Amino acid sequence: MSFYRSKSLWVAIIMFSPLLLVAAHYGLKMMTSVYKRGLGNGVVVYADDFVRSGKWVFDCSNSRLISRQPLAAPIAELQEYGRLFIDDMYYLGDVDRKQAKEAIRSITGIEGWYKKLHYRYSRLSENSNLNLHIFDLFARHDGRPWALKVWYWLDSGNGPRFDISAEPYDPETYMDHARSLQAAAKSCPVPQ
Repeated sequence: MSFYRSKSLWVAIIMFSPLLLVAAHYGLKMMTSVYKRGLGNGVVVYADDFVRSGKWVFDCSNSRLISRQPLAAPIAELQEYGRLFIDDMYYLGDVDRKQAKEAIRSITGIEGWYKKLHYRYSRLSENSNLNLHIFDLFARHDGRPWALKVWYWLDSGNGPRFDISAEPYDPETYMDHARSLQAAAKSCPVPQ
């Protein structure tokens, strides 16, 4: 009995072994992942590598990634880019949406407004890569407190991009960095 096979069989084994190893590694990662969340469209984001680094906490109920140490605001990038896209803010009623847009225009018209931004949380892309940091700023406009959110997209195809939105600020319910970090630590089945 000969154990020598044809060259084509060996070539096929050598070519498909790396592919098989990659598929097995990905499958094992999916089966053993603890920090994950489905986005509702069949896509699942995995945050195990981020959590294991010790620098991040994953919110299993909101698919948020929160840095244990607040990140610095992207002041240099905002100064360089200088352009903000105002979000549609469909979650607000018509009156609040109009007031929010007025508040955004007024507050961002102040010189150096972005120097008061504070880190809130981050998000992962559909490929489980870090793609978004969200920063906030509290300000008053027409006697009403507002929470402005600056969405810092790390790579939107043409480099970084900044979106901005606003919502009426209620200190009782607003989830800032500290509250988000506490909620995230309790949201997963395994301690972080």
